[in-house]
Amino acid sequence: MTTAGVYVRISDDQAGDALGVKRQEQDCRKIAALRDWEVSSVYSDNDVSAYKRSVRRPAFERLLQDLEKGVISAVVVYDLDRFARQPRDLERAIDLFEGSHLRFATVQGDIDLSSPDGRTMARVMVAFANKSSDDTSRRTTRKHLELAQKGMPVGPRAYGWRAGKITIDPTEAAIIRDGARQLMAGMSLGAVTDQWNEKGYKSSLGNRWVRQTVRQMYLNPRLAGYRVYRGEMLRDEAGEPVMGMWEPILDNDTWTALVTRIAPPETRQGYRPGGRKYLLSGLVRCGNCGTSMRGLRKTDTTHSYFCPPDNQGGCGKSAIAGHRLDAMIETLILSHSGDEQTNVSSDYDPSELETINARIQELMGAFQEGSLSGSVVFPTVQSLEAEARSLRAQQAVAAVPG
Repeated sequence: MTTAGVYVRISDDQAGDALGVKRQEQDCRKIAALRDWEVSSVYSDNDVSAYKRSVRRPAFERLLQDLEKGVISAVVVYDLDRFARQPRDLERAIDLFEGSHLRFATVQGDIDLSSPDGRTMARVMVAFANKSSDDTSRRTTRKHLELAQKGMPVGPRAYGWRAGKITIDPTEAAIIRDGARQLMAGMSLGAVTDQWNEKGYKSSLGNRWVRQTVRQMYLNPRLAGYRVYRGEMLRDEAGEPVMGMWEPILDNDTWTALVTRIAPPETRQGYRPGGRKYLLSGLVRCGNCGTSMRGLRKTDTTHSYFCPPDNQGGCGKSAIAGHRLDAMIETLILSHSGDEQTNVSSDYDPSELETINARIQELMGAFQEGSLSGSVVFPTVQSLEAEARSLRAQQAVAAVPG
């Protein structure tokens, strides 16, 4: 008797009840019984995509291994697109079936992967299934970008807002604001997290808080009303942040100052609402279609500017090494401002930095004592810290031998 393996898969099981794969298994067992095949194993990839290249399907891999070892000699699937949506996955199976006595059946009809005609038909079917997934992915991506550009919220309810994702939840918002004040006053993330758990505060999913979750919540631009797309603050063609439709919990200055204190140093620049991630973001334009080009990090020290694809408003035909272009622009600017640079460094006064640092300490002390509010202290401290950075840069220039 032929020993068969049943392979079942569904891409999205939101309910988590595996009913979809159970129905597939029932139908596949009927087909196996009609052919007098004995089902020895069921290979189930529930809630697993066959289209995404980065996704590894554990049950599919075990199935191929068992076919190669001779553990099973036939495969039954509900439909070919449940088995493969990437041509490379189909070819891996074809390598095993070609020139062998292995059998392959689907509920929709048999496909002989050991024959040239069967392999050709399978390749055509998988190619169409792959194109269908491509089309769906492109439409979904375009839809999500459009929603993001309009500032509409998506996804599950974020902590601090009510179920509609627009209106603030007063209780949770007060917890967030109180935590922000404590962090700005010098309390650690761990201490804030422990305090929330001790008071019985739960996340929007009903879980205990962990430090990393608290950090991610405070680093999210959503708190200040900014729209995030694919993990980054979304910007319009002019390079300005896109505002969301919801009520912000923290004002921009408070949130920016908070990020400066709790974000890892290498990520802080990316969270500055008024800054640009790359020198020419929002400025350099595609020479082919005129669309604003975007920056993309390649390595820790290099990036590129590229024209977005047509489904995102560009043509997708232009790209340039960003670090080289930035260097050219910087050289051009410095060549016209060399005199000013020299004068600035020569006017450097070490006492100014000491005065600014003392002023920062004074303001933070007043905030901790309660004599000044955060809305007054944080913007001022942020401005003073920017001056301090500028003075330190001048100090470095002045220290270089002429």
